[in-house]
Amino acid sequence: MARTQRKPSSTDQHASQIAAALAKGRPPPFSVELDLYCESSPGEIFTAFAGAARHMPPAGRDESLALGYLFVLQRLLEHLRYRTDSGYADAAKLIADFQADVAARVEAGEVDATMLPIVGGVLHQSRIPASPELTAASPKHSLDNEALQALPADIHAGLAHMAETCGDDAFLAAGTLVEVGHAMPAHARTAFAGALVESGRAAARAAGALFLLDGDAAVRCSVAEMLDQVASSLTPTDLRRLIAMRNWRPHNERAVVDAVIHKARAAGIACAPWEKGSIESILATMIDGTTAQAFMLVSPAGRKKRASAILTKVGLAEAWSGDPEPRSRIEASLAMGLEGPVEPVSRSYLDQMVGHHLALSIEQEQTPPLGLLQVAETIGGADWQPARIDFHRTLATLIAEVPKRMREPGGRASLLRTSNKLPDIATIAQSWFEDDPEAMEFVRRSRGGSRKKLADYLLQGLISRRRERWAEIFVRTALWMREAPPEYHLNWAPLALVAQALVDGCDLGDIGLMREIALGTIAVLGRAGRV
Repeated sequence: MARTQRKPSSTDQHASQIAAALAKGRPPPFSVELDLYCESSPGEIFTAFAGAARHMPPAGRDESLALGYLFVLQRLLEHLRYRTDSGYADAAKLIADFQADVAARVEAGEVDATMLPIVGGVLHQSRIPASPELTAASPKHSLDNEALQALPADIHAGLAHMAETCGDDAFLAAGTLVEVGHAMPAHARTAFAGALVESGRAAARAAGALFLLDGDAAVRCSVAEMLDQVASSLTPTDLRRLIAMRNWRPHNERAVVDAVIHKARAAGIACAPWEKGSIESILATMIDGTTAQAFMLVSPAGRKKRASAILTKVGLAEAWSGDPEPRSRIEASLAMGLEGPVEPVSRSYLDQMVGHHLALSIEQEQTPPLGLLQVAETIGGADWQPARIDFHRTLATLIAEVPKRMREPGGRASLLRTSNKLPDIATIAQSWFEDDPEAMEFVRRSRGGSRKKLADYLLQGLISRRRERWAEIFVRTALWMREAPPEYHLNWAPLALVAQALVDGCDLGDIGLMREIALGTIAVLGRAGRV
């Protein structure tokens, strides 16, 4: 009897397409179709993991296809994380159930244990913390707890050798260990960092020092104490990095780094200057309804180019610098990697936004991703300091630049009513809507009436309570539009006036843009099947 073959699912098809692109040396073909699939099929994380485990060596025989499934898994998890950030409990539960399932399957011997660090890396890329179940399973299949706390000499040597095989690239070595250790207990990452710091090799110590930006405060403080013991052996570059990272840590964690810096200087170590770097172009996306904004930087690298990226979202969410690539590859990556309206911005604008989001991260007692330091070194001299933007003061500055005729009562009222029809704002506004459990409940409770009445209900209730947040989004967007080159002909002034109207407490029903946001909220929640 012929063996029945499983019918390929959408997950299989997307994984195969991505695998084919990777096999040809092309970037993954992310698309609107893939995003819609991820949005509508969150439960496919189990299928994507199963596909990766089935094909990944040594259990499987097709690493390219396994990587295709892992790319799909990462995108699915990232979409789920977006929803958890908005407060959706069902998304958080699905992520927890997935991690528990992976741990259970490894424990039962159904899946090769090598998948544990791989899944940890995918979770790290999706900025999802490892669950207690996954963390508990990891040491059993890597190193036991005693070994993690006191790594043997061969492990020390192995980690030091790994740092050197990374071409003395501290960021590559540390980044690899951060991904591998994402699903491990904090003391495992501390042990990894300690082995690097105490190895006696400069390349390894440089990688260990970067764990000062680990996501766990206990790891960061332990690494600082280890560095204190070897402060006199630090290099000038290590010292420069320590000074930069010191200002990127929560205030209560700076004193221990200050002690290391003081010891290094007392030992006669001079701080290395920032290496020469440059930026050929900086592209910035608009600010979406979640307040996220992405920056893509292109720098010269000999005959090639190097792309770097920074993602901000109520803090610094992600940062990285890629390897040198031909210009054509960089341009292809830019075309696929930046969603929505994008425009070139100045270095001063980038510095201002990075400083603002550094301050927000510190207020949340978080550190930026270690890739931020790599970006800083790539572009040269980016001594970024946390400095929160005062949006009320910034708005006042913008309003002072708005032509007087637009600020007159008659013209202002007309502009507010038609603000949803302004050509420079209409496209951007497509990403402006509310999407969280409270908004969902608001819409659900009032279903049955007309869309106009429902929009009024949203405006006078939920959205009215969030007018300050929307005013800040509009101010940030106006600043971004003002950065556009003259040939773009972007008119930021109307958006500044809308922001001022929100701050002044104007009736949201009289502001066309706010009504468009309410209608967009109803459409998005309905399309996603959440109401």
